[in-house]
Amino acid sequence: MEGALLAGIFAGYAIAVPVGAIAVLIIEAGMAGGLRRGLAAGAGAATVDLTYCATALGIGGAVGRIFAAWVTPLQVASGGILIAIGVRGLLALVVARLNARRGGGRTTAPRHDAHASGSARALYLRFIALTALNPATVIYFLALAVGLPGLGSDPAQAVAFTLGAAGASLSWQLFLGTVGAAAGRLLPERLILATRVGGQILILIFGARIALAALGVVD
Repeated sequence: MEGALLAGIFAGYAIAVPVGAIAVLIIEAGMAGGLRRGLAAGAGAATVDLTYCATALGIGGAVGRIFAAWVTPLQVASGGILIAIGVRGLLALVVARLNARRGGGRTTAPRHDAHASGSARALYLRFIALTALNPATVIYFLALAVGLPGLGSDPAQAVAFTLGAAGASLSWQLFLGTVGAAAGRLLPERLILATRVGGQILILIFGARIALAALGVVD
């Protein structure tokens, strides 16, 4: 039981900690929309990790066979979505900067910035959708389903593993949202803008890399 819990914690941090597009987007959400939206974004990503982990253990190796054929289309779709998000984010920041120069005021998040507008609940649901399409998450839990088929045969151990993985993922995603919110409040305006621009460029790179790899253009 304790071994399954510790293994789940390790698995949760293993998927959550490496910096990827979702991590960048969570930090961006905190910087643009504050702590509440940063936490909502992080919770959305962690919810998908919980769902995928429970599904992988519940269905076992069958989930790998069912969804293996969908990995490449998911990668292409995810890459395209990330590219669109990056382009939209950069354009929104440019518009906000130009408006601030005309008005002589502070560069604020544009009204159509999805991370700074709308409800925290809507942002939570948006990050569920984004993370569900993230190929790294999909592939990780497909591998988990194939590699740990026996774990699902013991309900107590499966629950312990899932709770460990979900708790680890949630703690890290909420940490990222908090860091983003703190950065948005404490950093100088120019550094915030530079950080957000850099984040959008990273998202573009992640998206292009994912899509090109899925199409076999790059390794």
